[in-house]
Formats: sequence, C-alpha cells, structure tokens
Amino acid sequence: MTTKKISELPDASALVGTELLPVVQDNATRKTTIDGIRSGLAADSHNHTLADITDAGTAAAADTGDFASAAQGALADTALQNAAAFATAAQGATADTAVQPGDLSAVATSGDYDDLTDAPNSGFINGIINGGCMVSHRGDLTLDNTWQYGAVDLLAVTAEGTVGAGTIKRLTGTFTLTQTGFACMVENATLTGSGAVLFRHRIESRDARAFANLAAFYSARVYHDVGVSVDFIITIRKANAEDDFSAVTQIDTGTVAVANDTNSDITLAIADMGDCRNGIEIEIKADCGAVTTKDFFLAEQQLSIGTQKPFEQRPVGLETKLVHRFLRPISGLIGVANSASNMQTMFAHPDMRAAPTYEVTGPLNMTDAVAADRTQSSAQIGTIHENTKDNGRADIGNFSGMSSGTIHIQRGTGGIILAGAEL
Repeated sequence: MTTKKISELPDASALVGTELLPVVQDNATRKTTIDGIRSGLAADSHNHTLADITDAGTAAAADTGDFASAAQGALADTALQNAAAFATAAQGATADTAVQPGDLSAVATSGDYDDLTDAPNSGFINGIINGGCMVSHRGDLTLDNTWQYGAVDLLAVTAEGTVGAGTIKRLTGTFTLTQTGFACMVENATLTGSGAVLFRHRIESRDARAFANLAAFYSARVYHDVGVSVDFIITIRKANAEDDFSAVTQIDTGTVAVANDTNSDITLAIADMGDCRNGIEIEIKADCGAVTTKDFFLAEQQLSIGTQKPFEQRPVGLETKLVHRFLRPISGLIGVANSASNMQTMFAHPDMRAAPTYEVTGPLNMTDAVAADRTQSSAQIGTIHENTKDNGRADIGNFSGMSSGTIHIQRGTGGIILAGAEL
C-alpha cells in the first residue's frame, strides 16, 4: 500500500507477463496478470476483407493489376515533375469544357490537307467560270437547234423541238432573281413538238481534276413563265478524253419541278464525281414541251466540292480574267495592205487555253493615220496563216482603195475580233 502519486512512483521494468495488476470486473476489484489480459483479447486470425472495412477506400475492391508495380512506382518517384504538381481550379474548369482530341476532325491532328472534309476547289469554291453571268463579249443570238455560245460567255444554249422564234441574250438588273443582277435569258421562245430549252457549261480538265472521286454539289437559280410547272433536268457528265467532249459519260442526273412565275433554286447533290479529270459537262434542260413566246432564265450556276455552299460572287475583274483563257477581245490591230482590198494583221492573245478560232463582231474600221480611213464593206476575216494559243496572223479584206505596203491601225470605232477557245 502506498500513498504516492503515480508521478512519484519509480519507473517499472518491462513487463514479462506474470506481474499482478488490479482490474475492475463485474463491479468488483480483482487481480490478474499481463498474460491473463492477453488471453482475453480477440483471436490472432480473422476472416475480414478490405471490402468489409468502410473507410478502406476504392482500392479495397480493385485488382492488383490496376496499380503500378513497385518498379514502376520507383521510376515515378524519380521522374521529372512539372513545376506545378496540380492544375489550378481555373485550369481545371477550362479543362472541363475543352474540346478533346477524339472530338476533332482528322485534319486537326494530322495537319494533312487530304484529311479535310469538303475541301474547296484549289483557289475557288465555285468551279464554274462566269456562273454569275457577269461577263459578256457577244451580242444577242437567234435560238435554234444547234449549240451556240451567246451573250453570256462560256454558256451555250440550244433548243429541242421545232423552233419558231426565240432570242438568246443576257439580262441585266435581275436582282430579284440573282445577287449579281445578271442572268442568261431565252426570250420569247416558240417551240412545237417535244420542245425544250437547254443550257450547257463545260469545265476544263485542269480545273475538273479538283473534283475527281469527291462528292460535289450543283446549284442554280431559274425562272420561267410557261404557265404550268416545268421539269428542269440537271445532268452532269464527264469527257471521255481530255478536253474532248465529242464522247461523254453520265455521272449523275436529277429533276427539279419549277413552278410557274417563281424564282427558284435547283440543286443536285452528287455522291461521287468519279474520275472526271478529262473535263466536266453540266447541262440544264427546261423540259417545257410546245410553248409560244415564253421566257426562260438561268443564273448563279455553281459546282462546289462537298455539300452546298453559298454562291461565290467573284469580283468582275477576276471573273473577266478567268473568261479570257477561253474567250477574249482583240483590238488595237496593225495591218499592212498587200492589195487594194486586203491587209495582213497580227492577233495577240497570250495564255489562252488553246489556239483559238476568230470571229468579228462587225465591220473593222482602219486608218492609215494620214489621209484615209478604211472600213470593211462587211465584217470578214480571211485566211488564217498561222496561230497558237498566244498569237496569230491573218488576212482581213473587204476594203477598197488601199495601196500595197501602206500601214493601217485600227480605229476606236467599228467591230473587234473575238478569239475563242471555248470547250
């Protein structure tokens, strides 16, 4: 028995198990040994799993293969770490809304232009030159059953059935129909039998290559006043030889019913243009039947790669430059008389598609710049001595009173020469 405080007691040596200790058991003070206390504890073995422990964490139900090996952990311990071990809250919020690589188009990660979906034609969306009908070098023509390039450059027109009347012309100020204000018009067409009005545009092989084996989309604006709905038939073909459309193969076709007296869109989605590298032909047929003095309009033609796109209105200066590869005016002629009625002259037309043919828009007016002006009695181009895609030499006659060897220059009045290499 001692009355000392616990702090005043001497330190005990290590317990070995046989020392007596007081315990309270069943509301009575009893004595026991260290070994007795041990024997009353739970058994050494148990059958619990980590999953039975409420605060064991997610590792309790995971396979060992879900975790790094000891070797991997050691490597991680020595790996080069970022300056900041964790993202900031702001960075985390940004990551929550960031576009993931798997959601991007292939081109975004590859950088390969071939992976770009709906890639445009190289340089332009619209593969049709003068689709907006803005460029015109010819006057009006009379409608007939042969294909004629009329007042809208690069757009040929013909008719089916018996033609009683009709004029091929370019209409201006048609802003209700088209954003350019221009359209190709067949005015006052009178047709009997299986009447139809047809428009045609051809795309050169070097430009057609951009469409090869790709999906494409054709669109245009049209109008008619036949009095009933008219089927407009769109047909896309490919040339069987390079820039030679004497034989063609159909790529796709579609029909759009166009109501009377209504500005309408006609479209055709082409799933696969196939191997169209030799050239592309686009034909629009207004299958009107027999009609009397009816009008037909075509404007805003566009052929683009992929799906439909808004009409591309290029600057008129650029469109004119593109047209000049196929059709261009020649003026500023210089000729040398070799008889009283004929002179030879040079034509300059650099960078045309091919050696052109020539036509004259009206009688040529020349002057010797000293004493006399000479005007053709009727428009005429004589012998073509030679020509290439860049220049040519030809006779122009139907003059009178000239002296051989006299040099003449073209006046600013009268007709001009057109060099044409249209397809």
